Amino acid sequence: MKIVSYNLHFGGKTGPGNQWEQMMADFAPDFVFAQESFDPQRYFSPDEFASFKGCIWAAVQGHKWGSAILSRCHQLEAVQLTEYEGWVIGARVHDLVIGGVPQSAMLFCIHAPSPGPYEPVVNRILDDIKKRWDGQPLIVAGDFNITTAIRHPKEALKNTRGELKILRRLRQELGLLNAWQVLHPNQDLPQTLRWNKDTLPSYHCDAVFLSQSHLSHLRDASIESSGVWGQLSDHNPAVVTIE
Repeated sequence: MKIVSYNLHFGGKTGPGNQWEQMMADFAPDFVFAQESFDPQRYFSPDEFASFKGCIWAAVQGHKWGSAILSRCHQLEAVQLTEYEGWVIGARVHDLVIGGVPQSAMLFCIHAPSPGPYEPVVNRILDDIKKRWDGQPLIVAGDFNITTAIRHPKEALKNTRGELKILRRLRQELGLLNAWQVLHPNQDLPQTLRWNKDTLPSYHCDAVFLSQSHLSHLRDASIESSGVWGQLSDHNPAVVTIE
C-alpha cells in the first residue's frame, strides 16, 4: 500500500501533465492526501476519475481549493470535524489489508490554516481528531506548517518547544510517528517546502504519520524533490510504502 501526501500550491494546473496525473504515473499510490487541491475530478477525464473507488474533498471557505483524500481501491466513509472545513478532512476505510491482515483505519488529511500562529491551531486540530478517534489505527498526513519531526542538534533550524510538545502528543495520545523519521533515524530532515522567501533551509512541514501497529510493515518513506517534483509546487511529495 502506497501513500502520498502533497500540497499542490493553489491548485496547481488542471490540464495535461498536472500534478494529480503525475502522481498516479510516478508513484501509483493507493491513497493520496492532498492539500491546496481543486476538486480532484477537475484533474482527470471522467473515465479516469470513475476508476477510483473513493474520494472526499472540501474547499476552504473563500477559496476554490481545499483538501482531498483519494483512494484508488477502497471506499471512503466521511468523518465530519467541527472546524476547519477544507483545511482538515477525515475518513474511515474498512477493508485495508496490511501484513496480510484485513483491518479498518481512520484517515485524516491536515493542512494547518494560514496565516498562523500554527502551533495553537495544530493542537486544536489534534483535540478534534481525538474526539472522533475510535481506537482504530490512524493514518494522519498533510502540511502541518510546523516541523513534523525531531531535529538533531547540528541542523541549522531547531525545533520549538511547541513543536516538540505536538510531536509528543502525536506519539503519546494518538500512537503516531513520522514514517520518514522512523526509517531514517539520526539523519537531518529533508526539505519538504521551498519557501518563497528563503528556498535553502530545510523546512520539513509535510509528513505521513502512522500508527505504531503499522510500523513493522513500513517498507519505504521518501521525500521526492528531483525532476518535476522540484518544480510543480513549492512543496515536495512525501511517499510512504506499507506492506
